[in-house]
Amino acid sequence: MDPDLIDALDDPFKQDDEDEVAAIALPDAPPFRITKGKYKGLVLPRMIGVKPSYLDKVVALRREIERDPDYAQHASVLASAYADLRREAEEATAALSEIKLRLAAVMLMMIDQFEVEGDISTLGLANGDSVRVHHEPHLIVEDKEQFRLWCIEQRLERDMVLPWAKANKLLKEMKLAGEPNPPGGQCYARPKVTFSKGEK
Repeated sequence: MDPDLIDALDDPFKQDDEDEVAAIALPDAPPFRITKGKYKGLVLPRMIGVKPSYLDKVVALRREIERDPDYAQHASVLASAYADLRREAEEATAALSEIKLRLAAVMLMMIDQFEVEGDISTLGLANGDSVRVHHEPHLIVEDKEQFRLWCIEQRLERDMVLPWAKANKLLKEMKLAGEPNPPGGQCYARPKVTFSKGEK
């Protein structure tokens, strides 16, 4: 399976390019002391890795599961349910990946054929669907330093931030070195579940 897809499954609430932060701080929770692993000993405020817009649905489903008379609140039962759902998610993700691959191949062929058949831009299909091809500008930054300097010249420095993944990696290194949070940033203890498949 594609490593990026596995990463997405390991961290389904991973920060993406949208503005909404993929986490919710728990302001009333007591600080959490990490007791195992390389971050052992750090005491941090707690958080959960769920987008705020997603939280109500997650909480509602949790309550529904807890109301089920057959629900057994045991770590082993929940771990087993998690593993089953992870397997289901991996299968669905692999199927979606294959569909996206076929979609990309057909898209390239279709774009070429639209041009071959007289520069077609829109086709209406018998079932009422329509397919439209149009071209638009799309930026690819090839020289990051030149682009950074241009952004500063355009007074866009307030919009310039490190990609979240890089900023978070730097923060982890800072915490391991005993350094304080970077200015304007807060560090939380976020639970992360990893899944290793056995035989089934």
